[in-house]
Amino acid sequence: MMRGILFVEQAAVALLTVVFPCPVHSQDGHVVPDEAIDGQVQVAVAIEHESPETMHEDQARWPYFSSIEIPRVDAATSADATLPLVDFFLTPDVFQHAEPDLSDLRIYTVDGSTIPYALRILSVKSVRDVLPAAEFNRSEPEDGIHELTLDLQRDDVEHNEIQVETTGTDYRRFVTIAGSTDAKDWKLLASGFVIQWTSDQQALLQHTFSYPNSRHQYLRVQVTPDPQAVEGMDEFTFQSVSVLRQLNVPGQLVTTEATISPREPTRNYGTPGSRWILDFGSPVPCDRLEVLVADDEFARDVTLEAESLNDTGQSVFYPLSVNETSAWQRQRGEPSVPMVLTFSEILSRRLRVTVADYRNKPLTLSSARGSAAARQIVFERPDDSKLPLKLYFGNREAETANYDFARNLPDVLTVDPVRASVREAQANPGYVPPPVAFTERFPWLIYVALSIASLVLGAVTLNVSKAAIVLHDTASTPT
Repeated sequence: MMRGILFVEQAAVALLTVVFPCPVHSQDGHVVPDEAIDGQVQVAVAIEHESPETMHEDQARWPYFSSIEIPRVDAATSADATLPLVDFFLTPDVFQHAEPDLSDLRIYTVDGSTIPYALRILSVKSVRDVLPAAEFNRSEPEDGIHELTLDLQRDDVEHNEIQVETTGTDYRRFVTIAGSTDAKDWKLLASGFVIQWTSDQQALLQHTFSYPNSRHQYLRVQVTPDPQAVEGMDEFTFQSVSVLRQLNVPGQLVTTEATISPREPTRNYGTPGSRWILDFGSPVPCDRLEVLVADDEFARDVTLEAESLNDTGQSVFYPLSVNETSAWQRQRGEPSVPMVLTFSEILSRRLRVTVADYRNKPLTLSSARGSAAARQIVFERPDDSKLPLKLYFGNREAETANYDFARNLPDVLTVDPVRASVREAQANPGYVPPPVAFTERFPWLIYVALSIASLVLGAVTLNVSKAAIVLHDTASTPT
């Protein structure tokens, strides 16, 4: 029994000797010194308690960067030469190496400090802003027209909507909206009914009134009581009145040409078909595909797939749900325009188009291109002493910056930014890969340890069994 216990202790010491003294390696295979590991632990603890004002992100954590070239601004000719906005569009190089959500983007100056920026997706959208206004001349008689006036306190802001909320239920009150530049001469802007009615568990609500774009500083709202009030006199008060600006912001698309692979015969829905792979060269956002077909006349069913990587890193294609009908059609004599497919935005390098030919001649694809809303980076131009700037990306451990500048930047910019250009991506020569644990570098070590542990357990079991047999034989032998 004692020999078995001694054997277990010796085996445990051997396992500890194998596992714990092993050095830690970085991703490039170099051994990380113990003092470096201790330093990284100390830095991690320090960062845990570091304030946002003093927190600094080391450029060595980012494996790639692109140089940003900003045109010079002549202070003598530019009224906004002090701190104009600068912008640029992200290139395919950035999408190839950056995180899918682009949370790892950082702009560094020449002295190593970061510049806050806003990442904007330039898709078509509608923006609704509430404009500040001061109320005066409120009049709410018991019987008669209710009235109030709003002062926007400036005459250079456009507005085109007003929202009127009044108290009460089940009413239909007539509303007139008038505008003025001096609060004396009024011009009718809109009229209609403010309605709130509930019947058979269905509600009818109408509180917003639209009118052509106006810059009137003063707005007068008049509400007439409902003459068909259920309980006689329609008594109410103003709950709230808000002036709104509804803007339709135009989007901007970025288009990427795709390389078309040679046709591959296949079967689609059990019928003869053709298949092509469209390669953009690197992963790019895409929600619209345009394919130019050289044939004069055709009517074919089409399916579209996008490339992705599965858990084992292998390339697989998954189907996309397109918004149009799944048929490409052109009649003889019609103009040769691209066939268009739109779908929810994806980030992919390759798309696969499959066409059902049936007994028809295969189509000939001349060109293909994908497009999506542009990704715009906007920031304030730094002092010339901080130039040149570099955009760093590719750090998988980077946290989202979520700059205050981005959250405060309006959807509609009042001043056009200065357009900068981004050079091709380069490998960061000062990149230091994060250290990789020995067990991750040699994953087979766990199986070796388990095998040794199994042998140790088997030896202990064998010794215990022998000892039990000896004790049993001794006890059963007659004296």
